[in-house]
Amino acid sequence: MASADQRILLLGILQSGKTSLFRRLCSVRFEDSASSGSTQSLTEGWLRSATGLRSLLPGRASRPGVKVIDTPGTATLFAQGEDESLTRDALLTDSPRALLVVMDQKNMRRSLALALHATEFFVPMVVAVNMSDEAMSQGIEVDYDLLGARLGVDVVPTVAVEDMGVARLLGSLRRPVVPNRPVRYPGRIEKALREIGAILEDLPAWSRGLGLLLLTGDRRAERIVEAGKGGEILEDVRAAVFRVQRDESLPLEVLITDVLYEEAERLVHEVVHTEPRERGWLEHLGRLAQHPLFGIPLAVLVVAAMYYWVGALGATLVVDAIDRHVFQAYLIPWADALVAPIPSALVRDAIMDQDFGLLPTGLFLAFGLLMPVILFYYFALEILHQSGYLPRLSILLDRVLRLVGLNGKGVMPLVMGFSCITMALVTTRMLETRKQRLIASFLLMLGIPCAPLLAVMLVVLADLPAGATLLVFGVIAVQIFVAGALANRFLPGLQADFVMVVPPMRVPRLRHALARTLRMTYAFMREAVPFFLVAALALFIFDRIGGLALVERLASPLMNGLLGLPDSAMHVFIKTMIRRESGAAELNLLKDGYSGVQLVVTMLVMTFLTPCVNAFIVLAKERGLRAAALIVGSVSIYSVLVGALVNAVLRLAGVTFA
Repeated sequence: MASADQRILLLGILQSGKTSLFRRLCSVRFEDSASSGSTQSLTEGWLRSATGLRSLLPGRASRPGVKVIDTPGTATLFAQGEDESLTRDALLTDSPRALLVVMDQKNMRRSLALALHATEFFVPMVVAVNMSDEAMSQGIEVDYDLLGARLGVDVVPTVAVEDMGVARLLGSLRRPVVPNRPVRYPGRIEKALREIGAILEDLPAWSRGLGLLLLTGDRRAERIVEAGKGGEILEDVRAAVFRVQRDESLPLEVLITDVLYEEAERLVHEVVHTEPRERGWLEHLGRLAQHPLFGIPLAVLVVAAMYYWVGALGATLVVDAIDRHVFQAYLIPWADALVAPIPSALVRDAIMDQDFGLLPTGLFLAFGLLMPVILFYYFALEILHQSGYLPRLSILLDRVLRLVGLNGKGVMPLVMGFSCITMALVTTRMLETRKQRLIASFLLMLGIPCAPLLAVMLVVLADLPAGATLLVFGVIAVQIFVAGALANRFLPGLQADFVMVVPPMRVPRLRHALARTLRMTYAFMREAVPFFLVAALALFIFDRIGGLALVERLASPLMNGLLGLPDSAMHVFIKTMIRRESGAAELNLLKDGYSGVQLVVTMLVMTFLTPCVNAFIVLAKERGLRAAALIVGSVSIYSVLVGALVNAVLRLAGVTFA
């Protein structure tokens, strides 16, 4: 374990490429480190050994290595939201050896404001000015040497996705130095900082940065003072803060932030030169993507393209080819022959039973059905992310999402929900208010089909008339807006303003997109396959002891009456509640015995049914056990009611989807 002084803390604004640079600096093995007293986590990795940097400190060669900590992107170190709190707490409590501030060359003013704020903590620093290639293509040039001289630290231009500048950056991290650029604040604030400094001069954690946090009433900073000096000293500090705030009409946080941005603006004028360039076709496309008249048709085209890429190509052609030429032709016969000599019929069935066997319903479906579709889906999502289209979609849909209590930022968690509900629940932290986080969590738990479920839905719907697809996704869309509007109406709280940094449109780097797709797919399969196997074995045992037969008899009035489904649908729903992809795989196995209406009703109930156990655990951590229980209870009942209503309407209308 690296000691605290062997840690490098990465800071940067959103969309600065900080995480891409983190991956370049570190070995491939990452860790998640929980923040003390928080449900959130920081991403950690060891500085890659190929650099030869076994230690940053002279005489410390016996250390196992240097740990790099990637913090959430943030515009300020003041604790306005959960991301800012996590980044600030890491800076205050981890006592890092060095800070690596990652700037976005296309957005130097905001990047410099954060860097100037970080200089107040007296921690050795290195600056990486990232995305320099994109900025130069837009005519934005930076005098890196002059910027380094003004800040008093090494400044290294980088292009993280191409590994450019990383070797030089690693060399600079050998000798980080404390910045020498003091920021001068208005007289009353400087006087208050001197007064607080005199009170806390022998506190080990003391710095101007800590003093600035105390001036804004930061609770973590106050706890550090109380722990180090006692309650009486903390009251003296609060009294000093009160005296300066009493004479100001604006909150001190606003005044300090204004000074940081003014100083950043002065630096920008000194070190940044912008050469006007003619707008390219990508910039014109980016502007059209935000315009309601052109943006909505473009969004429809993007969704249609994703549907054909994932549904027609990935979920149909590729999955069918793998099943026919790999599993049916080789793996299943080979597995049957392998287990045939086993003397116990029970063991043979546990491994190869077509309903609940470990291999057919656990391993083979995971790799033969889900993995190809997940791969196609993640690749499409990464292309949209790299291109810069998703933030523009957020702006385009801001007014629509306000109807359900969210703003444009709500697009990100909802889009992530189509990948993994569990991951999406974590990303709701980016929303500013508790009301927005509750609404987003509710919608994710209620009506968003995650990638594994979506994959099987596309496979099943491919064999049904187009009307079935329109009905399924139409009902899902309507319910999301109805449920969101009701939640917005009855949940207390205010909507937050929508502020988003919009990166330039760019041509995606296919190699980088493919690499990230493979990493995400691998991470998903590593987590999902054990659940597949455990769910298959548990249901096999439950079936053999008569449990499933009992559940089917008890649920028969509900399954056969209200929902119009066969008893085997209970298998699907039980597996869905264990792990959605397990339920989706079970439906794929049973689909030939279902009518078109039954398939539509089953997919809707699965979509609205409570997501997997992991999602419930994360929901309880993020929103609290009481809120999680209310959300799960309501969506479970709602799923049955929607399924019953759709079943009744279709049968009365004589629709069969044959």
